Amino acid sequence: MDIRPTHATLGAIVTHIDVRSLAADAFAELEAAWHEHAVLIFPAQHLDDEAHIAFSRRFGSLERLQTTAVEGAQPEIFMASNVGPDGRTDPVGSAHFLHNKGNRIWHSDSSFKSNPAKASLLRAEAVPSTGGETEFADMRAAYEALDEEQQRWLADKVAVHSFRYSQGQVGGLDLMSATELDAIPPVEHPIVATHPATGRKNLFIGRHASHIAGAELEEGRARLRSLCAEACRGDRVYRHRWRVGDVVIWDNRCVLHRGLPYPVDQPRIMCRTTVAGDQSGNDWVLGSTRDNANKQKGTR
Repeated sequence: MDIRPTHATLGAIVTHIDVRSLAADAFAELEAAWHEHAVLIFPAQHLDDEAHIAFSRRFGSLERLQTTAVEGAQPEIFMASNVGPDGRTDPVGSAHFLHNKGNRIWHSDSSFKSNPAKASLLRAEAVPSTGGETEFADMRAAYEALDEEQQRWLADKVAVHSFRYSQGQVGGLDLMSATELDAIPPVEHPIVATHPATGRKNLFIGRHASHIAGAELEEGRARLRSLCAEACRGDRVYRHRWRVGDVVIWDNRCVLHRGLPYPVDQPRIMCRTTVAGDQSGNDWVLGSTRDNANKQKGTR
């Protein structure tokens, strides 16, 4: 196994490895590298669903799709796809197109839940000829780059994370019922978190962070936008150009990510598992019945 850090403050490329058959000592080495680098890239693994799920479970229990899945589909696999059941790409402006557009904004998966996700593992099934990269931003280095006055000000601040707010900024909320949306009430998380494995402090922000509790609404939102813009720049960002078969794991507790635009007439099909947070409860992930239908139909 060869672990080569990227040019950024996070991320390492792991080669000479088959994640399907890792001995306990090799996995321990890999997990330690993940804690150090926060993002690990595994080129050309070409996993199927079963191998993807099995590898993911070594990092913890998995979230399951909340919405009703098509019979036979894997509830642990969320498909981030722009391809409909008819095999065509989403029309510009459609509800599903707008829903996916939210992924272009810096975020941490499931931060709108009381038990945010621990990790995400994404694999590429179909990629466009250009664009569609995923960028990852290091919230540990972002916190450490703040001056002491900023760190003191943020020390006791809490952000309110809301899926209804974040998705409402781009559209696509009508893909979900009122009952489903009501089941995701706003939650509060400290803006500064301490990583349980490393003890390093990091920012916990992103598009789901609606405002700062106790602060004037628009002032708090402006502060969060400014903080995120400053955090996600320079050598704190790694950009991954996907190839079919690649697998990437990132630590949602200290990493923000976003997908970049790509030609709307070209398919981009990604499969993701989500490792649940260490707290109990809320071990579900938002998903699309349509995407599970695509999976069942073999649109991969």
